[in-house]
Amino acid sequence: MDRNEVYKTVSEILSKSLLTTKKINESDRLVDDLALDSIGFVELGTGLEEKYQIDISDEVLESLKTVEMVIEAVLAAPSYAAA
Repeated sequence: MDRNEVYKTVSEILSKSLLTTKKINESDRLVDDLALDSIGFVELGTGLEEKYQIDISDEVLESLKTVEMVIEAVLAAPSYAAA
């Protein structure tokens, strides 16, 4: 899985969830800069899990503060796709 691909996917999910066309940067803070709410966090986690066949725990999802942290979590998440 490529970091740029993950960034693009995260940006797309956040843009759809937040109904925004604003460019989303890796340094953006999810709550403070993007105003992501609890429903947005759920949509983000679900979207990423479905797209990449990974498991992101609720604890990990709740600990994410920036877009960059989301990307890192996706890259580090265990895959449950059949090998």
